[in-house]
Amino acid sequence: MIDPANEALYNNRALVPDHMETIDWWAARSAEARAELSGSLGVSYGDSPRQYIDIFPATTANAPIMVYIHGGYWQGNDPSFSSFIAPRLNALGYCVAVAGYDLCPDVTVDEITAQMRQACAYMYRHAEDYGADPDRLYVSGHSAGGHLTAEMMATNWTAVGDSLPRDLVKGGMPISGLFDLTPLVNTTINDKVGFDERSARRNSPQFRNPVCTGPLMLVVGGNESQGFFDQAEDLAAAWSGKLKSIEQVTIAGTDHFTVVRQLADANSPLIQTAAKLIA
Repeated sequence: MIDPANEALYNNRALVPDHMETIDWWAARSAEARAELSGSLGVSYGDSPRQYIDIFPATTANAPIMVYIHGGYWQGNDPSFSSFIAPRLNALGYCVAVAGYDLCPDVTVDEITAQMRQACAYMYRHAEDYGADPDRLYVSGHSAGGHLTAEMMATNWTAVGDSLPRDLVKGGMPISGLFDLTPLVNTTINDKVGFDERSARRNSPQFRNPVCTGPLMLVVGGNESQGFFDQAEDLAAAWSGKLKSIEQVTIAGTDHFTVVRQLADANSPLIQTAAKLIA
């Protein structure tokens, strides 16, 4: 049974009727970025065709790494929609790695999370191939990618691989992220995702402690539903005192889709927030 209140809070395509205009903008600007930048596209980190990373190295040596995870409620999109983030993050000094993953219902969110751990581990192990510093690896992501960002911050990496440091991820910037997934169970979002209350809670970083020591930058668009503000505030409260710093950032005048466009604007508050991770 659909819960009308949670459906209204989390069905972003219904909340933003012109969302396809922004998605088309992502795609067009991403094509321009790929034409402009030299990078390694489609670098495989796993067994399936969707398990790949588009890597845009920085121009400076020993660069920090930004692993960026696209959104789409774990059931849509791919890295080609997110190349537009690379030019401005490159300009900050980041080596940018846009990671893809298999989608629901073909796989579960548990499996997607495991794939993102594989992607981060790949970037750690191969950082020097791209002129980057493995000991400065950060994660960001939009919407479902924001959820996966927090999951990476809550991962004990020694359990992923013996050669990995426990705190492989040094900080994160979830954008419009979801950290308690239980409100999604009785929404249309769950039709392909397939959560029950138990699996939704198991996949919710809200209910686990971070392993990463931070910083954590929690970003929400100013025109988003109250649900996304609640998600950020609740994670900040749950992880308070467990990280070096937690900052909540509201990007005025943006909705769930337009907020991430600010990563293409050198003077935007979102780029300034990304810069703070490595300040």
